[in-house]
Amino acid sequence: MRSTAVGTLVVFALTTSSANGSAAVVSTTYPGPALAAGLSPRPAAEPTGPRPVTKHRTPRTARQQPAESYADRQERIAKSKRSLLATPKSQRGADTSCVSGEFTTLSVVYDSLFESIYPTLPPALQGPARIQRNIAHRDMKRLHVSTLAVSENPMTLGADREDGSARYRGPISQLIVSNLLKIRDGRESEAIPLGNITVSQAVESAFVYLFVTVIAPVRVGVGFLPRLGSPLTDTGAPDVVVSSLSYNSILNLVTLGGQLGLQYLYQAISSSVVNQCVAQVTNEQREAAGRPSDSVRFDVPIAPIVADIADQLALADNETCTPISELSLSRIVARTADYAQRSVTGADQKRLIAAEARKILVGMRSTRIPHHLIPADPADFSQAEQIASLLGGFIPYVGGAPTDIILGLGHNFGQGNNPLETVSLADLTVTKSLTAAYYSWYLSVHLFSVVGGLVESPLAAALGLVLPTGVGTWSPTGLAGRVALLPLTYGLVNYHNVVRSMCLREDDTTGTGRGAEANRDRRTPR
Repeated sequence: MRSTAVGTLVVFALTTSSANGSAAVVSTTYPGPALAAGLSPRPAAEPTGPRPVTKHRTPRTARQQPAESYADRQERIAKSKRSLLATPKSQRGADTSCVSGEFTTLSVVYDSLFESIYPTLPPALQGPARIQRNIAHRDMKRLHVSTLAVSENPMTLGADREDGSARYRGPISQLIVSNLLKIRDGRESEAIPLGNITVSQAVESAFVYLFVTVIAPVRVGVGFLPRLGSPLTDTGAPDVVVSSLSYNSILNLVTLGGQLGLQYLYQAISSSVVNQCVAQVTNEQREAAGRPSDSVRFDVPIAPIVADIADQLALADNETCTPISELSLSRIVARTADYAQRSVTGADQKRLIAAEARKILVGMRSTRIPHHLIPADPADFSQAEQIASLLGGFIPYVGGAPTDIILGLGHNFGQGNNPLETVSLADLTVTKSLTAAYYSWYLSVHLFSVVGGLVESPLAAALGLVLPTGVGTWSPTGLAGRVALLPLTYGLVNYHNVVRSMCLREDDTTGTGRGAEANRDRRTPR
């Protein structure tokens, strides 16, 4: 029987996050880590209410439409009369169907573009062009990409727009989710020919690598720049205004604005390619979409603990497989205790573990938490709240964590939640616990930065030290804050997205152990 290492990891994340939160530090010139981590901005069409807390969908108002299922989306697209790409002449009259970017390969895209450009070429170039076309197809068959390097849109895996994997995703967390599912199915060694990669896979993977190699490094690099001065220097403006409106803060705003702009562009493209007819394809071309090579495989060793964790997970579905984020802490403690008991052989050790687990659960049940006083997670903010959080991050002293806490509490109260309502610690959900850890860490960071920035110069003078403060110098507390922000931005936020996107296979009510992927399997068995 597989171990319950997932429970161990969740408890470990909770305890380490809380421990680090008391000593963490962050720069007040940074906006919320959730935005910096590349969390996809929420589209206006998506519901902005609280996420579901049961296996049933969030109650809808008369204006809200049910989320389109995977099967309904495929049927709607198949009925489309026109495709985004022109159908090659060689396929006209053939038995084709209209498909989205989920089943449109790069090879199909190449042929469509080639046939669109070919008639415009001079006769002397048409012959060489056909030769180059054959060479290109040969190369696309010979070049292979590891399946673990290819990211998947959760909607192509069977999720709908209301499921956690679609609502809470960033480029890093999405790649982690898709790779865990592939490892669970034993597909980690697969190699996909370049020509078989789909348009959807190409879009998702391109943004992952753009984020990892360009966006994130630029954002981090700007945060670690020395003091660059302010355009208000020597203008008579108050010091607090001069220090706040610095070239550093302007660069932060510009780079973050660029990041958000790219994320909105990516989101629009990502949604477009899976929600409309991209091409008319034959059955053979459809079956080739995303199909790995039969002869080429990569040797990709997977750590046993990773394989063990992946074997317990499925893609969360609000109706059939409750996300891990919505499980109670008592459930996590019970699974962890069960894993610990199975990892030992002595009867006395097993009894001791069971007794300690009971003691922990008794203490958790007797501890009451006003859970609505835990601010809403920034990932649940409306678009107006996200904008307020972004702009508030540049307000001196109160920008950043304090602003987000106020917005988060306002979000809760705006939903009609009773601030005095309590639940036992045992019934507190994983997502509430991680959100509390997020704000504890973020606020500790903020306070360290504000207080440290005010006292570092006087403290250095009292110790007989000279602390440089001019252009081209760094603030020690500022540097410490930026370093401490990194695990929050690129660690906890992504971890939270993963547990929102995945469920335990034992909780899957479809009987397949695949969660939302069962929606796809019923439509397109693989």
